[in-house]
Amino acid sequence: MEVIKSGGETEVFNADKFCSSVRSAGASEDTAQNICTVIQEKLTPGVTTTKIFREAMRQLVDQDVTVATNYGLRRAIDALGPAGFLFEQYVEALMQAHGYETQRNVMMQGQCVDHEIDVIARSKNKTILIEAKYKNQHNFKTHLDVVMYADSRFMDIQRGQEKSKDKKLKDSLLIWLVTNTKFTDKAQKYAGCRDVHLRGWGYPKTGNLEDMIISKKVYPITALPSISHFEREQFAKKNMILAQDLLPYTPEQLTHDFGIPPEIATKLRSEVDVLFLEKE
Repeated sequence: MEVIKSGGETEVFNADKFCSSVRSAGASEDTAQNICTVIQEKLTPGVTTTKIFREAMRQLVDQDVTVATNYGLRRAIDALGPAGFLFEQYVEALMQAHGYETQRNVMMQGQCVDHEIDVIARSKNKTILIEAKYKNQHNFKTHLDVVMYADSRFMDIQRGQEKSKDKKLKDSLLIWLVTNTKFTDKAQKYAGCRDVHLRGWGYPKTGNLEDMIISKKVYPITALPSISHFEREQFAKKNMILAQDLLPYTPEQLTHDFGIPPEIATKLRSEVDVLFLEKE
């Protein structure tokens, strides 16, 4: 059965790949198998991958909100940009959740020119300079040139620090390139050679972007299963970027403060409760 991808190209529906993605989101074997069966039974020629995703989400929300949120995480990250959120702002929140002190949009002196760093994350032993690269379509990959550009900026900063009296800072500097996409093989190879730390979708095998998000439950607000474009816009206006930002609000307050329909407000608050308040 051929399906239509978001970019318009077609491909044969891969049942094994689809079922694996549901399991990877945390679904039990029985749940994954049930959803896979339902989706395959509903397939029609020319169906879009977006329609398949939405049907899978409907099935998952009825069974496990956390699994549904994990399953939709990649598209939720994609939705950050168009909704008016800053990807680097989200990356900063993610690093804070992992125990780092952070600054955003900081100028650092290089040997040749000044450089604006998207996020600086500090711990006792290291200072991470983070280049945050966002694409609103995750089927793109981050290529070699992006990694080389980040590396060249880092080298100029390192040379600039040679004159610094802060030897501890110079010796503790690391460069991370964080993106919501996958990396090409050449980008990975170059990064490994040059000690540029990559964090993207599925890379590295452990400690990748989705691992960092799920392990600390730093879900973007766009990941809530019941959220729509209208709600995303309202929250973006108030600079509310994380799902946990809704914790202080009752459904009634969400309706009053953001104009969200009562039924949707109740669903959103319920999903937040499942993600953050219910015991695992």
